[in-house]
Amino acid sequence: MVKRATIEGFLRDIKSSTHVRYRAANLLCRCLPQFASGYVRAHVYRLAGLDVAKSAFLMDNIELASGRPGFSAKLHIGERTLISTNVTINLDGPVHIGNQVTIGPFVKIYSGSHEMGDSSWRCSPQATGQSVVIEDGAWVAVGATILPGVRVGRGAVVAAGAVVTKDVAPNAFVSGVPAVVTRELPEGKP
Repeated sequence: MVKRATIEGFLRDIKSSTHVRYRAANLLCRCLPQFASGYVRAHVYRLAGLDVAKSAFLMDNIELASGRPGFSAKLHIGERTLISTNVTINLDGPVHIGNQVTIGPFVKIYSGSHEMGDSSWRCSPQATGQSVVIEDGAWVAVGATILPGVRVGRGAVVAAGAVVTKDVAPNAFVSGVPAVVTRELPEGKP
């Protein structure tokens, strides 16, 4: 027989869990129209305990995934940042998205991975987290993937479909799989 105090403690933990508040926020935001309600959606995410700037614009719900503790403290979305539709962010490690960043549709940002195990089980069960930083003014275009430990520099552009496996210098344009610098972008207006 389970003790009543144990059940009450479990329910209290669930109620205070950011995962639960995030899921409730997503459920509520599903009622909002895409595109037109981005500031409202950002506000609801803030109420759920996530660090989303007041001027951020979230065009759709963000799929946040993490099995590690401290879920809400690992995400920062900066001022005047726009996040499009069908974006997935893994929060096994911290993810910092700066100011005036544009994240296109179907972008995937991963901060978690696994160590390689022996031949009996190559993907070890122990998850690891590495931070991902997308600096101010960067643009991550449709369908790009950012892998753990990557820093996308200020004013950089990640082309559609690129897979970023290493740091991107400021004002660089990267494309391909794996992403490589294809040109340098001018400072200020092109």
